[in-house]
Amino acid sequence: MAAEERYMLETFDLSIKIPKDEYSSIADPLSIGTGELQREVRKRGKSVIIVFEGWRGSGISQVINKILHAFDPRGVRVYATDEPNDIERDHSLMWRFWTKVPPYGQIAIFDRSWYTSMLIEQFERSRMEEIPSDSISDIIGFEEQIAGDGNLIIKFFLHISKQEQKKRLSDLEDDPFTYQARYLRRIEGFYQYGQYLPVIEKMLMKTDLPASPWVIVEAEQIKYAHVKVLRTINSMIEGWLASLDDISTESSQFFAVQGVMKNIGETCILDTVDLTKAYTKEEYKPLMEQLQADLKKIQFATYRQGVPVVIVFEGWDAAGKGGCIIRLTNPLNPRGYVVEPIGAPNDYEKLHHYLWRFYPKFPRKGHITIFDRSWYGRVLVERVEKFCHEDEWQRAYHEINAMEEQLARNGVVIIKFWLHIDQDEQLKRFTERENSEYKRYKITDEDWRNRKKWDEYELAVNTMIRKTSTPEAPWTIIPANNKYYARVMTIRTVIEAIEKKIEENGVL
Repeated sequence: MAAEERYMLETFDLSIKIPKDEYSSIADPLSIGTGELQREVRKRGKSVIIVFEGWRGSGISQVINKILHAFDPRGVRVYATDEPNDIERDHSLMWRFWTKVPPYGQIAIFDRSWYTSMLIEQFERSRMEEIPSDSISDIIGFEEQIAGDGNLIIKFFLHISKQEQKKRLSDLEDDPFTYQARYLRRIEGFYQYGQYLPVIEKMLMKTDLPASPWVIVEAEQIKYAHVKVLRTINSMIEGWLASLDDISTESSQFFAVQGVMKNIGETCILDTVDLTKAYTKEEYKPLMEQLQADLKKIQFATYRQGVPVVIVFEGWDAAGKGGCIIRLTNPLNPRGYVVEPIGAPNDYEKLHHYLWRFYPKFPRKGHITIFDRSWYGRVLVERVEKFCHEDEWQRAYHEINAMEEQLARNGVVIIKFWLHIDQDEQLKRFTERENSEYKRYKITDEDWRNRKKWDEYELAVNTMIRKTSTPEAPWTIIPANNKYYARVMTIRTVIEAIEKKIEENGVL
């Protein structure tokens, strides 16, 4: 890829570990807390469903075994999802799981679940770009009904690298208890890396709901996975129990779990970006000239083939969005593109759903629309500045993914940039703007106020990228401390994305 393009699962640092000498001191108090919360669940008379999915060999059974020691066995049941029996085959997919919903006061743990069953039994391998939409709707309806009744659903996906999976699958060949492997092998290579990664990502994105969000667990080290699972279970049950007491809460299922692992150092995506990448002025000039010439040709091909393009620029204040957009549009024919600067909604726009105002701005076939900021304001500034309720911005991730998927299905190329700079570079640029007569208009009191909330915005950006970087519309993180590098990489990424679409259409 041209730059730091990130798919959701690729944004997790799988090297995270807990030192052996610290593990017990962390895990033991968490286990005690889990047991106490289980007793509170029983008192409240509502149920908890815990779902485990993940790559083959990701350690699901090991993690479940470890957390079971925290529970009173009289109040918990584990279901290992395997081949449906004859009676289950006579019913719909979700029927067999409705029959396993725990009674009030109890906890059910699913060692794989309706997700695995859906993909194995209803996924058509010949249509790799699609997953069963009717089944997705059934699953969403099932989870919303369970949650709407006041119960809690916690969903984990255990994530390991391709290399680690290969090693573990070799070790598991002679394990007599890996009976589920027969079920998984109904689709060759399923839950293994390769061609199924986009399918798994799409499944996770489509079903990452406010009422039942996915929690990705870095599972290269089982000790770390155990601790993250325990912390998440405790955090979510505590928040859920508190919401049951608050009769003003619109739904008991809107939780913010992004900060669950801060105490043991969950990696921020932005921390992994190499901000030292740079081009000199001498390197930049010929590169830019060639890229702009290529981009001009690409625009003609885009118009001739009727390919609509949406380009989204988001980033820190003073990250250089305007400069990148100027260099991007310089070689373009103005009849075929438009730049849409997005600010706060006006009074009339506020009378509609927050996405409403963007639909009239989407391009017709063969045209390019460049958004200088976008609908992501809902999960950035509106979230941090509390211009909307928590349940609204939590719900927005799913709504945005659905909108972008709809655009992609209609042939739109979606290119999304986050321009990333560090705080020192931002301060330097703010100061330069204040001291420059012709740049002073670019700096406002609001910019300085936003800077004071850097950590809050960083958390919001991290969550945004993880929850909305989909196969149809991945985020590309641009290291932008060096403006020359940022400008080159944005244009190069645009060219590659459009070329890929035209090739898919069988033109180039």
